Amino acid sequence: MDNYSNHFLIAMPHMIDVIFRQGLVYLCDHDDKGAMGLIINKPMITNKVEDILRQTQLDKAKPHPMVYFGGPVRIEQGIFLHDHSYSIDGTLSISDEISLTVNPEIIDDILYDKGPRKFQFTLGYSGWGAGQLEREIENGDWLLMPAVPGFIFNTPDNKKWKNAASHFGIDIMDFGGPTGRA
Repeated sequence: MDNYSNHFLIAMPHMIDVIFRQGLVYLCDHDDKGAMGLIINKPMITNKVEDILRQTQLDKAKPHPMVYFGGPVRIEQGIFLHDHSYSIDGTLSISDEISLTVNPEIIDDILYDKGPRKFQFTLGYSGWGAGQLEREIENGDWLLMPAVPGFIFNTPDNKKWKNAASHFGIDIMDFGGPTGRA
């Protein structure tokens, strides 16, 4: 079985599910038991963002971070996807460039300028059971590509979905039906 950790899942144009439509998912973990990833291009646009920042104390961070919708699973769970410059008890290293932390101590470290240089604060994650993601890729719902270093934190959110595919010379809008691996 191939391991797709540190890969992007690019939602194909025919995917109309409101959660994943034009979504770009960064796969954090993938094995024979399933997969876990974070949608990285969907900042939450709601009046509750200020409440979320206040409840987490991230409203004290300058500038205020954006709050991202990572997926429909455990939406109450705060997750930090960040550069590899930071590590704390419980940090999961995904690649040489990217790590994931759920330990709430990261918030204090961010506030006291001891945290990661670049990060995304996400609520919830996207999850797939054993074999489910592979079936969705075979069905043409996702285009699978190796993650590009620097892309997550340096590309504007509104351009991530299309730029992820075009980075490899693909105009995603040319695809109307089933696809697969790139």
